[in-house]
Amino acid sequence: MKFSLSLLLAAAIPASDAQEVIPLHGSGTTNPQKCYWDIMDTLMKQSKLPIRMTYRGVGSSTGQADFMGDATTMLPFNDFGSGDIPFSQEDFNKFDPGTILHLPVLMGAISFFHSVPTGDAELKLNPCLLARIFSRDITTWDHPEIMAINQGLELPAGYPIKVARRVLGSSSTKSITTYLHQTCDTEWPIEMVDSVVNWDNDTLPCEGSGGMTDCIRANPGTIGYIDSGHGHLENLQEIDLLNFDGQYISSKVANSRGGILAAAESPNAGLPNELDQSFANVNLLNQPGGDTWPIVAMSYIYVHKDLTRHLTPESAQLLKAFLTAVYTPEYNAICEQSFGFVPVTGTLREKALQQIANLNTGGGIEWFFEFSTDKTGTGIGQGSHTFSVKRDSYSELEQDSLISQIAALQAEIAEMKAMTGDGHTHDGDDDTNTNGGSTTNGGSTTNGGSTTNANREADAGDDEDMEFERDDELTAALAMGAISIALWAIALVFVIVKYVLHI
Repeated sequence: MKFSLSLLLAAAIPASDAQEVIPLHGSGTTNPQKCYWDIMDTLMKQSKLPIRMTYRGVGSSTGQADFMGDATTMLPFNDFGSGDIPFSQEDFNKFDPGTILHLPVLMGAISFFHSVPTGDAELKLNPCLLARIFSRDITTWDHPEIMAINQGLELPAGYPIKVARRVLGSSSTKSITTYLHQTCDTEWPIEMVDSVVNWDNDTLPCEGSGGMTDCIRANPGTIGYIDSGHGHLENLQEIDLLNFDGQYISSKVANSRGGILAAAESPNAGLPNELDQSFANVNLLNQPGGDTWPIVAMSYIYVHKDLTRHLTPESAQLLKAFLTAVYTPEYNAICEQSFGFVPVTGTLREKALQQIANLNTGGGIEWFFEFSTDKTGTGIGQGSHTFSVKRDSYSELEQDSLISQIAALQAEIAEMKAMTGDGHTHDGDDDTNTNGGSTTNGGSTTNGGSTTNANREADAGDDEDMEFERDDELTAALAMGAISIALWAIALVFVIVKYVLHI
């Protein structure tokens, strides 16, 4: 996993030589946190001035609470908030009219993932079966109604279902409980719709997206919910859901066919005309369309239109730059390519950029983005408030190179293991034919297919193959360890040489 040197560098600069660091700190939903972190790391690397940008992945509910801040002054505890749910009408009304923005930045799918040993078979569930599973009415995977829509699924009799759920306030919980109520209210009552609900005692409490991943992976037979991109990145098995048009589909297939953006384009989505209006009635769940994914969430960034109440002009300008980057393909492409989110486009994007441009910063110097030196005037790219794609460091370059080597090595190891497994299978296939199990490659045998010298030699060969496989795995593990140590060594040497010894 890529790590940023920016934080190490900031900590290592002697106070006497350091310029004043410009801070920016947000908090909120865990779903797009990796996307935000990557954009922040990129900006910190491209900046000539020392800037410090952080984002706390604490869940949508906490992000909203941080943004609402002090109950008396309504000054936020964070510089900006983020969530996959809009403010409720009650909470939105606590702000003065027209003073805050919901900036829709990303769209993502929420999926149900599982750790049921289905082999290559897909697992399909409809909303009412999901509701009965999560309410603990259905507790085994071989339940007749599950088997009825999963023909060919082979599981041990009475194979238990374990249910994983988020322990803290979560937009994912709000999305899936709202979805279950909308699609099967007879099995999922309105009282069970919220970002925090009263789950059955035998469910597995999991904290954050990472905790949910661990719960599913560590407990065979578990079903849980998480943003689709995170689940796919962790190679979890996804459940195919029945959408509004009666089609069983996965979020990955739906996304490839435009089925996530389609939810926001539905006339029933309830999006307001202006971004400073309430988004409380927005509904992207179970929208029509043959390829539309039924559980779509929109990630918002919450921002005050008047930033002078809680930010210095420099931090306010940095926030404007970060928000602009979130809507810029050169920065947000990774959100889709690596994390499975779809950046908003069209009218929503245009409205957001216009609102960002009009934010009141109280002064300060506006940041400039240099994407190509061909379009940059003389000296502009070297300006103090410029994010330049040309600005980098050798240590970062080496770090990226080593990360690429690690990824290539991991792919080679996986391919080697697959080839080794195929080789064993083929050896076993070659040992016998269809004529009474007799050996095909020489050596004496009986009609009953008794063990021959050739068989014993094949067994010995298998033992040697296993030894080679263990040697390969040990070699690969040692190589991975060496590369990991090299990464940290490069980072440490760079910090010591450049910022401690001032070379």
